[in-house]
Amino acid sequence: MLWVETELARVPANSLILDAGCGSQQYRRFCSHLSYRGQDFGQYEADITDGFASGLGGVSGYKYGALDYVGDIWNIHEQDSTFDAVLCTEVFEHIPYPTETLFEFSRLIKPKGTLILTLPSNCLRHMDPYYFYSGFFNRYIEKFLGEAGFEIEKLEPVGDYYSWLAAEVARSMNTHGLFAKIILLPALLWFMGRRKTASSINTLCMGYHVVAKRMAG
Repeated sequence: MLWVETELARVPANSLILDAGCGSQQYRRFCSHLSYRGQDFGQYEADITDGFASGLGGVSGYKYGALDYVGDIWNIHEQDSTFDAVLCTEVFEHIPYPTETLFEFSRLIKPKGTLILTLPSNCLRHMDPYYFYSGFFNRYIEKFLGEAGFEIEKLEPVGDYYSWLAAEVARSMNTHGLFAKIILLPALLWFMGRRKTASSINTLCMGYHVVAKRMAG
């Protein structure tokens, strides 16, 4: 959340920003200096499957913020080059057409405008039935942002293989009984103590933070 807040603060005052796939609009409070618009399809209510990560989207009665655009994120009914910036956070695993969505963002953002994007590289099923991908890697981001007409300014991995393992061990400890906690605690501490390296990041990370500029022309 801090990374997104920091990047939003860098968007010039009075810019028109679209929060695409905004859901409950948790970042709207960081856009007080901007002209904010929210978009979502507005149909998610609760997970339909029982899994270890099902609660991530809430167990029932998901609450959306006030939406300015309701519909598919890859087909937003607005004119070309409308927005100075687009924010899209942890949404791409829930989109059946993620690449088409990048091209839609390119259409909507003004030349030299900003895309602020976060997306997972390895996540568990959640917000089902609107869960289509477990994650995306840097090669996907580089290839398709480039094809969509963006120049990447920041592409930052979040965590690494060991921090992902630590998170999943902690999840297992929370979803099982006392015996599991006792058995798994040494593994959790070991994974948490591992030093992050280029190899551990390249093997697997938890996701990516991206800032890209819409190229002119």
